[in-house]
Amino acid sequence: MINPVYCYEGGKMDFKKAFNKENPVDVERAAIIVNRGWIPAEYRDKRSRPEEINSRELVKLTGTWRKGKNVHEYKVPNNPDSNEWNNLCLEDIGIFWDLPNFDEAKYYYFQLVDLQGNNDDLKKNSPAQIETSDDIITDHYGWKWHESRNKSIFRFFGGVSAVSLGIAALAI
Repeated sequence: MINPVYCYEGGKMDFKKAFNKENPVDVERAAIIVNRGWIPAEYRDKRSRPEEINSRELVKLTGTWRKGKNVHEYKVPNNPDSNEWNNLCLEDIGIFWDLPNFDEAKYYYFQLVDLQGNNDDLKKNSPAQIETSDDIITDHYGWKWHESRNKSIFRFFGGVSAVSLGIAALAI
């Protein structure tokens, strides 16, 4: 589930307005693209999620920044006109939402990560499956080491060092 999160705390100062005793700050809307996880197939239609609401309340998100891929790396394109989304192309998403800071938002997105229940407030109102840190590592690197593999490598190199120490002792 991909959502924009808007921030209204930026702006530009216009000194001409300040001298005319008008409000000198023009607050601009900015957004970040947030990947909240995958939705199960039975909740694909928005009407099947009545408890999910759009709100303007303050939300704390726990996750990591991820770099988006280049537009040309995707094999199947998105079709926002018919609401067909096949990939996470940030440019398509930014154009679809008409993000005011599109040039900045098309390079990175924020991926929610389920760390020790920090995103529980988001989970109770949404069927989205938030990824764990292990899922993020596997997706980013394409592989993940397991403890048993580390143990076997440690034992192998421990044996090699014991044999080399024995040979060095015999050589003296």
